[in-house]
Amino acid sequence: MKKCILSILVVWVAMLCHAQLVLENEAAVVYYMPKNEVVITLEYDVIEQTPGVFYQYAERYLGAKEVIAEEKTTYMLSDVTTNLITSADHQREYKVTAGTGNNEQYLTLTEDGRLLGYGLEDVEECNVEGEKLEARGERREARGERQELMPLLEEQFLASSVAKMAEGAAKQIYRIREMRLNLLAGEMEHVPADGEAMKLVLDELNNREQALAELFVGKTVVRHSKQTLKYEPVECVYDAVLCRFSKHSGVVAAEDLSGEPIYISVDATQELVQTPIEQNSKAPTLSQIYYNLPGRAKLSIVYKDKEMVHATYAIAQLGVAIPLAKELFTSKQRPIIRINPQTGNILSIHQ
Repeated sequence: MKKCILSILVVWVAMLCHAQLVLENEAAVVYYMPKNEVVITLEYDVIEQTPGVFYQYAERYLGAKEVIAEEKTTYMLSDVTTNLITSADHQREYKVTAGTGNNEQYLTLTEDGRLLGYGLEDVEECNVEGEKLEARGERREARGERQELMPLLEEQFLASSVAKMAEGAAKQIYRIREMRLNLLAGEMEHVPADGEAMKLVLDELNNREQALAELFVGKTVVRHSKQTLKYEPVECVYDAVLCRFSKHSGVVAAEDLSGEPIYISVDATQELVQTPIEQNSKAPTLSQIYYNLPGRAKLSIVYKDKEMVHATYAIAQLGVAIPLAKELFTSKQRPIIRINPQTGNILSIHQ
């Protein structure tokens, strides 16, 4: 079991980074309040259309009028989801000085210095971050590396013109259709022995017909992709442009007018107490142990007049730091205090 109990040695290393808070030759544990960011995941479809080599002959030989005539890529937004991640807020740092009766050796911190609790023995169950992100943006396959061969027979390739090649490909499509019809009607001399064999033959015929038909009507490939953005709620905002979404380029910057705006609104409620106590270098209670009372934020994301996200989150940086009562540490029995590493609030206190 990995222990996160800080030692005095770690404290002296931390002092090098926090000289403004920890005085020279002072032994102390430095910790941070948490900070939350909203991870916004934009999910969308990438629709790639490629014309077939015989698209000019699609209507003549197949009677097809809906034909892809030019290469085109289109993006369509399908969903927006949100979740929170947490990190240490280096703007809100606190210390517990050695020898002040708080027994700083019993403090338990996360790896990045957020408070997990006091007097904990099993810290693994508390140190749950849940902050890993998937890779940003979309994963594109390299195009042009592999070119599929046209599903034509030798007689079509040896045709004297493109029109003749198209005519031969169309005849091949009609032969496949006739073969499938005869197979289903049971009019073929050799019929598959069972239903599974029949299915395999029909699937092969369908795949071959589709490959040939795409030479005329074109090919459409749809890929699902996603991109993530981070947003830190610190104040109220209404209908701010988070980013834009273009049907030609996907997710683009808020300043790029080629896309439709994706609006974000945050109704932030900052937690207040009658006499909030925040630590600083002049405060007389620097060695006390503080927890966080988080605020709340109602989050709304709108795209094309449709509300894609409506959620309410407890937000650590909208909260206020509150000192634990000194009486907790003056009794003979050591208290067990569990702190939520995501928001900094108290989960439980056991004496």
